[in-house]
Order: sequence, then C-alpha cells, then structure tokens
Amino acid sequence: MKRTDFTFLPEKKQLLYEHMARSYRIQERRTEIPWTPFKEKLIDSKIVLISVCGAYLKDQKPFSDTAEDHNFSFREIDNNFNREELEFFPLDWEAGEVKEDINVILPIDRLVLLQKEGLIGKINDTFFSFSGANSKPAILSKSVKILVKKIKEANCHGALIIPCSAKTAETACIIADQIESNQISTSLLTPFYEQALILSPPRCAFVNFPFGRIFGKAKHVTLHTAILRNTLQRFEKAKVPGEVLSLNFIWSYGKIPNW
Repeated sequence: MKRTDFTFLPEKKQLLYEHMARSYRIQERRTEIPWTPFKEKLIDSKIVLISVCGAYLKDQKPFSDTAEDHNFSFREIDNNFNREELEFFPLDWEAGEVKEDINVILPIDRLVLLQKEGLIGKINDTFFSFSGANSKPAILSKSVKILVKKIKEANCHGALIIPCSAKTAETACIIADQIESNQISTSLLTPFYEQALILSPPRCAFVNFPFGRIFGKAKHVTLHTAILRNTLQRFEKAKVPGEVLSLNFIWSYGKIPNW
C-alpha cells in the first residue's frame, strides 16, 4: 500500500498522523460506494466548489471549535468576495501559507483560470465552505441535504470538494458520499492517502502535501492549476468507484511550522 509521508510536519504531529495512518491500514475497505456517472464533458459543465477549510466572511457567523450547530453547517460565499473580508478557522492545520495566498487551500482564482482556459464550462456563482467539524453527524447530514438542494437548483453537473488536512478530509469524504448519493457527481482532493483508501470517496485524487498547503506554496500558480486540473479531470477519467489516484507532485520546501 502507498503510504502518506508526514516528515514535513512537526515531530509530534508527524507521530500523531503516522499512528492514525497505521490504524487505517489495518481496516477493510468498504465495498458499497455511491456512484453517479458524470455524463457531460467538463467543457460543457457547471462545477460548484465546496471548500472544507473553515472559510467565512467577516459579516458571517464565524466557525469555532465549539459543539454549536452552526459549526456543522456551511457558509455560502459569492465568488467575487472581497479578499480582505475573508477569514479562516484552522481546525487541524497550520495557517501560515494561506495568509499569503488563499489559493493554497481555496483555489477559487485558479478555478477561474481553468474556466478561461476552457477546461470547464462554468463555475457556480457561489462556493460553499464547511469547517470540517463532524462530531454531530445528524446536523452535518442536514446541512449537506440543504446544500444538495442548492446545487440542484443551480443546475450544477459536478461538485469539486477540497479539504486541507486529516480532519477536514474525513469530513469531505462524508460530504462527497451524501452528494453522490443524491445524483450529483463529485471529485475530491485529499492530502491523506490511507484515510481516503478506507473512506473511499467516489472520485479522489491524492497529493502528498502538508496540511494547510494542499495546492503547494503561495503564489505558485502553475503548480496550483496543475493539481486542480488533475483533480477536475477525475470527473471524466475516473471509472472505478473509490479509486484513489496518486498525483506525481513532490513537496520539496522542508518542514512547516507547528500549530
């Protein structure tokens, strides 16, 4: 089995996630995976971005680490938001890089570039943001049901789901399952291979980058768009439910700060 490399994390975090990875490796993969065929071509499709990184605008209810219901819901944000008004709640990831460039976890600008390039037809006018909290599954499920209704009303063909850490990726897999079960195709990018293999989101790409930097370093537009392009192409290219495609990108920037 391929293994996630955590050596770029601080030592204590490295040990924590290596232990978590080992616990996944001894589990059995599930056999029943929801699957909705992606019938359109990407170039003719409307894609909605679902971010699991705790993004919210200053005039919206902020995410926090409490068990209040609002932390299991989503924030709807217009794609043309004021960049100075955006805040993040880092559930289990280091936020240093996102302060320089939001696209390292929230690739809205790179998605626009790929639309202009002609890879996808249209981006939904708004994106949706979850914190990654999932300890109240009933509330999370209710929130995703509301989200599904909004996605269908917007006539989206696919949902691109981007977490940025272990916990947020776990939640992203839950969200992907529920959306796919409601006849909307999904594609998810994860930084945690063993977890994705066991939780088996319908379409998934894996990039072995540090938490909070799933698209790489700040301002590396070419790298960001390359990873995003590969993830979007899973809509058309993925044929086996639950398959995890390992992307051939290598983190070469050393350790990241502790959090």
